[in-house]
Amino acid sequence: MKPSNRNTRKTAKAALLAAGLCAAAALGAVWAQTPESETPAPTLNDVLAMPDAKTNVKLRENSYYYNAFNRRDPFRSLVDGAFIRDEKMALVNLNAVTLVGIVKGELDRFALLEDEKGFSYILRVGDSVRNGSVVSIGDQEMVARVTNFGQTSTIRLHLIQRDKGEKR
Repeated sequence: MKPSNRNTRKTAKAALLAAGLCAAAALGAVWAQTPESETPAPTLNDVLAMPDAKTNVKLRENSYYYNAFNRRDPFRSLVDGAFIRDEKMALVNLNAVTLVGIVKGELDRFALLEDEKGFSYILRVGDSVRNGSVVSIGDQEMVARVTNFGQTSTIRLHLIQRDKGEKR
């Protein structure tokens, strides 16, 4: 056992003993001042509530030490740095996707595309695709204009019909 722990224990015991003696002295002083017939005997809470009996008693010294040698700071965030957004998103390859849905709003329409890996894409008129852009979105199809090797062609993706019992 370290000497500092022994000293701390002795100090804590002495402080506790002093607090007990102060409380007993205050209780005796209160009993001596009041006749027994007039008031009941005060409780310990009554004695401690008196301004004379209040003492700052330190029962235990809180000395904590964190050995940080070869360890990371436990309060530092696990995620360092700022999020860096890649300005060039991967453009959709229309030859590798299927049109699975069309969302119609009052002013705009959105085409919902899905590739063979299950990734989804949402496109609207004017959005870029690989080597081209979306020209129009109808009720059952999406039309895009694509240029390959100097040749411009139109690609039409038709909405696929799923069975009602088919689960995704």
